[in-house]
Amino acid sequence: MMQNKSKQKVRKIGAGIQIPLIVTLWGLITCLQGLVTSYQGLLATRFFLGLVEGALGPATVLYMSTFYTRTELQFRIALFLSTICIAAAVSGLLTYEIIKLDGRWGHPGWAWIEGFVTCICGLTGFFILPSSIEKAKLLTDCEKNFLISRLQVAWKAAPSLTSPTTPIQKYPGKSTKAQICDAFKSPHVILMSIAQFASTSNIYSVAYFTPTVVTTFGYTPTATQLFSRLSYWSDRYQSRSLAAGFSATLAIIGFAIFYGSNSDKLRYASLFLSIPGVYGVMPSLAAWTADNSEPHVRKAAALACGGMVANIGGLFSIWIFTLGLPPRYALPTTINIFLAALIVVCCIVNVMWLRYAERNKVTKRDEILHKFTLVDSDEICDPEKDKMSKDPSDQVLISAQAWDHLGDKHPDYKYTY
Repeated sequence: MMQNKSKQKVRKIGAGIQIPLIVTLWGLITCLQGLVTSYQGLLATRFFLGLVEGALGPATVLYMSTFYTRTELQFRIALFLSTICIAAAVSGLLTYEIIKLDGRWGHPGWAWIEGFVTCICGLTGFFILPSSIEKAKLLTDCEKNFLISRLQVAWKAAPSLTSPTTPIQKYPGKSTKAQICDAFKSPHVILMSIAQFASTSNIYSVAYFTPTVVTTFGYTPTATQLFSRLSYWSDRYQSRSLAAGFSATLAIIGFAIFYGSNSDKLRYASLFLSIPGVYGVMPSLAAWTADNSEPHVRKAAALACGGMVANIGGLFSIWIFTLGLPPRYALPTTINIFLAALIVVCCIVNVMWLRYAERNKVTKRDEILHKFTLVDSDEICDPEKDKMSKDPSDQVLISAQAWDHLGDKHPDYKYTY
C-alpha cells in the first residue's frame, strides 16, 4: 500500500524532497529501534520501518525513469540494486563488530545496528538530489532543454494536459483512479507482478538459507559486474525478456545442481549460479514494467503493483526452507526451481502478449483514435466536439488528450520486449 501511495506522491511532492525524507526517516527509525526495551516496542518500530522501507525502492525506480530513456534505464536500475550486493559483501564483518558491542553502555549488541549514517545520507539528499531535470542546478538551460527533448522523443511523450494554460474542461485528462485501475488490469503488468513474486521469493529464500555463504562469496564484486554487464546488454539491444530469462535459467541450473548432487563441494559451487541468477532477474523485470507503462500515473501504479506482489513473495519465502530437512532440503529447492521456471514462463507469455497487443493497435489504429479526432461541423458527432475549432492548438491538445487517456495503449507507443 505504501508503495502505491508513495509513487503517486513523487510528482506532486517532488522526488528531491520525498526520497531524501524517506531515507532520513528510515535511518531515524532504525536509530530509535535501538532504544526499545520490550518486544511490543520492537514490533512497533518494525511496523514504521516497513512503511518507509516499502516506499523507497519503487519510488527510486520511478524517479530514474524520468531521467533516462528506455535504452538506458535497466543498466541504471541494475547499478542501484547492485549496491545491495556491495552492502552484503561487508555485512558479515559489520555484524561481527556490532555483536562485539553487546553490553556497551547498557545496550545489547543488536541495538547498535547502524542508522546514523543513513540519516546523514538522507539529509544530504535534500541538497543534492534534483526533483526533475528542470531543477538540476548543475545543468545549463541549453542542456536541460536538450535532455527534456531527448526524453520526449525516446518515451514517445505527448504535450502535457496539466499546463496552467491548458483548457482542462475542454480536453480533460484521465482521472488518477482510472489510470491506476488501467495499470492493475493490464495483462503485462499482471504477468510482471507474478514474475516479481517468484523472483523475490527466490531472492529471500536464498538469502535466508545461505547467510554465511552469501557474506563470503555471494555478493562479490564479480557478481555485481555480472548484473551490470547483463543489464547493459539488455539496454543496448532492448531485450528485457532474454536478460530476465537468462538469469532465471542460470538460477534453475544452480538449484538443480544443488538438488541433484551429493557432493558438498558441488552443492556449494552451485550457489555461484543460483545467487547471481536470482538477483539478476529483478533489474530486467523492473525496467520492463517501467518501459511498457505510460503515462506517469499508470507507470507509478504498475511499478507499485509489482513491488507489492514482490513483498508478498518475500513473506512467502520465509517459510520455504522450514518445509525441508537438511542437508538436501529437497522440497524447498524444488519450490525454488518451480519459481524460477515460472519467471521464464511469464517472460515468454508476456512477449507473446505484447506482440499481439502491438499488432492489434496497428490494425485498429483508426478505431482506437476515432474519439480523439477533430471532426467537421457537418458530421454527426458529440455536441461538445462540435464546439472545437481546428486551429493548431486544438490539434496539439487533443493529441495530448489521446496520449493521456490511452498511454501505452496508444497505437504509436512501441512496447519493449
